[in-house]
Amino acid sequence: MPKPLWLMLLTAPLMSGCINAASSSCAPVALRPLIEAMGQRLDIANDVAQSKFYSGKPVQDTEREQQVIANAQAQAAGYKLDKSNVRQFMTAQIEANKLVQYARIAQWHDTQPPEKPTASLTTGIRTRLDTLQPVLMEKYAAFLPYRKDEACQHWVQAEIKRQAADPTLVTALQRAAEGLCTNINKG
Repeated sequence: MPKPLWLMLLTAPLMSGCINAASSSCAPVALRPLIEAMGQRLDIANDVAQSKFYSGKPVQDTEREQQVIANAQAQAAGYKLDKSNVRQFMTAQIEANKLVQYARIAQWHDTQPPEKPTASLTTGIRTRLDTLQPVLMEKYAAFLPYRKDEACQHWVQAEIKRQAADPTLVTALQRAAEGLCTNINKG
């Protein structure tokens, strides 16, 4: 028995993977969890900044950054990802993370310092980042088929605005999302 037209129209956005059925070009369902995972990494950046604020360690940690990128590239094949795409993606995540760290540390120097972090916070940061990396890789791999869509950049910006209100996090998510879309009009 065929479905009534009203039911098909009501369920079409769900079946097509639309995040926003009102949009003329619906984002794939793979986008939301990717941006959420990127946002989780930036939430950890707040903790990293807090730890570095009190330890006096610099935000820039080239050795650790290279290690994170190398680890991600070593896992690329397991997610059917190209190593150069993984390098670009993880570099964007790291740069976004540093953007948050620099902003928070500057804010705390200008206003009131944050609470001093507990030992459990500082010892668990790398573990949390390392645990999140496979999630990021999985979500990135799921989104790859949509990178070349004409509406990709629109989808990404709309999802960032939906998920973040803090101007620092919006800017950082935009930085983290650089390179997600490969069909960007430069006209």
